[in-house]
Amino acid sequence: MSTLTVNVRFTAKPGREADLKDLLQSMIEPTLAEEGCLGYELYLHPTDPRRVALLEEWVDADAMATHFRTPHLKACAAALEDILVEPFQLRRFAEIA
Repeated sequence: MSTLTVNVRFTAKPGREADLKDLLQSMIEPTLAEEGCLGYELYLHPTDPRRVALLEEWVDADAMATHFRTPHLKACAAALEDILVEPFQLRRFAEIA
């Protein structure tokens, strides 16, 4: 079974950059504590502070599906609706064997 890597891209509304960064940073600790989470890292765009990328790694798709049902992710998703200029973009990648 191969690991699952997820890339999520976010763009904050003007003036909401700090809110986005703070919200996503608050997700690091509880997400890393989840069974099956191998990595959860945030990256700020080098020239546009409104854009943030998230790189996640999970042992498998089931672990990530469990993550989607956690209270902290549900609360984050609800808060993102007010912060983002557009819906986030999520892409899943499987390891090449």
